[in-house]
Amino acid sequence: SHQPIHPDSTFPTCLIWNYEDVLSLIRRYSDVVIASFSGHAHKGGYVRDEASGVHFRCFDAMLESPPPIRTYAIVDVFDDRMLVRGEGRCKSDSYDFDHMDFLPEEEFLHDNL
Repeated sequence: SHQPIHPDSTFPTCLIWNYEDVLSLIRRYSDVVIASFSGHAHKGGYVRDEASGVHFRCFDAMLESPPPIRTYAIVDVFDDRMLVRGEGRCKSDSYDFDHMDFLPEEEFLHDNL
């Protein structure tokens, strides 16, 4: 999402206008939603939703970086976590998947065929 969804992840004025509805939907599907990434709030922000365990990260804006520094992030996804490798003013961090209730691959394939 361009605009943040969780009210504790950034300034209230930056939130998507129907954030309560969208947050409710994400909580409902927290067994398949790991994280929500957004921008819009130029100073960034982060919160882990207590109700669902879903990570909400607002990335710092590139335009806030003085030249020649550039602000950006690369997200690496592993079996048990995501690793955000931040550059410039973007903070690096690691987010676990411990709120997910993963099925063994055989069960997933069987249940979804």
